[in-house]
Amino acid sequence: MPRFEKSERLKSSKEFKSVFQQCRKLEDRSFMFYVQFSEDPKLRKFGVSLGRALGKAHQRNLLKRRLREIYRVEKEHFRGGYQVILIPRRGSTDRAFEELRLSFLELSKRAGLLPRMR
Repeated sequence: MPRFEKSERLKSSKEFKSVFQQCRKLEDRSFMFYVQFSEDPKLRKFGVSLGRALGKAHQRNLLKRRLREIYRVEKEHFRGGYQVILIPRRGSTDRAFEELRLSFLELSKRAGLLPRMR
């Protein structure tokens, strides 16, 4: 079972800023998805950024746990060499887990994180 290691997390504001400066931005009704590709195939980092507008602390924490779980399970299918920031939009706290997962996968596919099927 894949784990979401601490070394795979974007933590500092410096790391977040570097991704925001040189990234590709994709959006749908659930998320804003920022991805920065790297030459190093071992680089795999993921971060979630939520604001207070999304709800109370317990709602935001639940959403963060859900998003991290979706990433943890799906990251095995991603190609290497990326840094991703996921920013949920308003209303994301009310969406079902499966809807969030499908939205995440669709954005990942559009960003080029998932290898092309033959």
